[in-house]
Amino acid sequence: MKLCHLLAFSALLCSLAGCTVERAEEQILAWHVNGVKKTSIWVYPDGEILKRNEWYNDGIKELEIPYKDSLPHGEFKRWTGFGDVAMIGRYNKGKKDGKWTVYYQNKKVEAVQFYKDDHPVGDWDGYHHNGVKAFEDHYDDKGNPTGVWKKWHDNGILAEENSNCYNEKKIVFDSLQPTQGFFKRYSRDCKILEDYECFKGQKQGKYKLYYESFGSPDSSAESCSKSKLLEEGYVGDAECGDHYSHPTALYRADGSIIKKLEYIHVSDCGYDPSRISWFDEHGSLLRETVFKNQNNFGWDGFLYGLCEGSTKLFCAETSFVQYANPYGNLDSCSLSQKEAFSQNIGKHKATVRYIKPGHKLLYEEHWDFSNNPEWKYNGPILLVTRSFYPDSMGGRMASEGFWGNPTVEGQSKRQGIWRNWYPSGILKDSLTYVNGERVGEQFSYDSTGKLTIHKTENGKNRPVIMHLMSRQ
Repeated sequence: MKLCHLLAFSALLCSLAGCTVERAEEQILAWHVNGVKKTSIWVYPDGEILKRNEWYNDGIKELEIPYKDSLPHGEFKRWTGFGDVAMIGRYNKGKKDGKWTVYYQNKKVEAVQFYKDDHPVGDWDGYHHNGVKAFEDHYDDKGNPTGVWKKWHDNGILAEENSNCYNEKKIVFDSLQPTQGFFKRYSRDCKILEDYECFKGQKQGKYKLYYESFGSPDSSAESCSKSKLLEEGYVGDAECGDHYSHPTALYRADGSIIKKLEYIHVSDCGYDPSRISWFDEHGSLLRETVFKNQNNFGWDGFLYGLCEGSTKLFCAETSFVQYANPYGNLDSCSLSQKEAFSQNIGKHKATVRYIKPGHKLLYEEHWDFSNNPEWKYNGPILLVTRSFYPDSMGGRMASEGFWGNPTVEGQSKRQGIWRNWYPSGILKDSLTYVNGERVGEQFSYDSTGKLTIHKTENGKNRPVIMHLMSRQ
């Protein structure tokens, strides 16, 4: 006998016997702003919930969850805004259980997932819009990631391999779980892009990066491994608070080395740099930094930086202490740039010297250790910044500003006179700062030297006095 016939027969018996059939009634819990119901539950007179429904603001049902004993129980369904099924799964006493399937709007399967006691188990599979497999994940009975996870490009070429590098899952490893693993990523033509060692779910240990290629797809093992090496090095120990990449070598696409970094082992938790060398395309040494521990502040020496888009021209240099803090003086210039700055190199004390990408000016900074007893910070601070026009534009100073009164963290504030000049040497403006705010007389001039603006300021958000220029 069909279910509808059984229900009708039961209702007839109740009617003849004088019993009462209790029916669930809908209760609206939330409305959309346009007045369409958004959330409702169906409840029996005794308060037991039969199901919960959600709707889009155009009245199409979004999802339906059956209940039993006030917990989600039974088949769950979600629909798209067009009324197509988007997800089907099942709850067992409030927990996800069994197979869950996710669909694209074209009704094709997007992913197949499995749950037990509300946590993922078994093999999960995903698919691209075109039906090509997109990923496969694996879980043990406890819900922990296991095995080799894989992803594919929509052309069927392997995109990623992940073995025990599930850092985004934040799993806790016990003595029974393997701690070593790897992470590899591939381009659409199957050439390897990244190759990392992993430890306890995170990238740690040796790594290699490769140049990306855009050739025809070739999934043969020999083809996938033939990539041009870009960088190699190691990732520090996360448990030691050092989870950063430490490159040991950089390469050009032709295989020649650009930069080599050497390290010395200082403790169980890390390494310190001992030497950095830069090379031209023929393997000849261009620059070299040798780290020396000559004072109480740690490493002492000079560092260099390559120009943007170049592997042999240098656009930055600095003297430093402890590998990070600038200090001391640059006694010469090692920048290799088309523009020359011979008129001003070495004329002023400089700790940092650089040319910004896309800019013509040469910038210099002078740092020193603070010796002012009124300052709460005692360490290397920025004192003066300057910039210069290249020799081709006259080679004069372009700007000069002074700093002081650092914060507790060592951040200097503008203090004193700040000036800018035109390439001709004519003063462009002269500003005065006190503790980071403009205070006092402020002047601006045109390219002929004529005063155009004169105002008196008293700090941020305070009255400004504008002085009218007399007409000539």
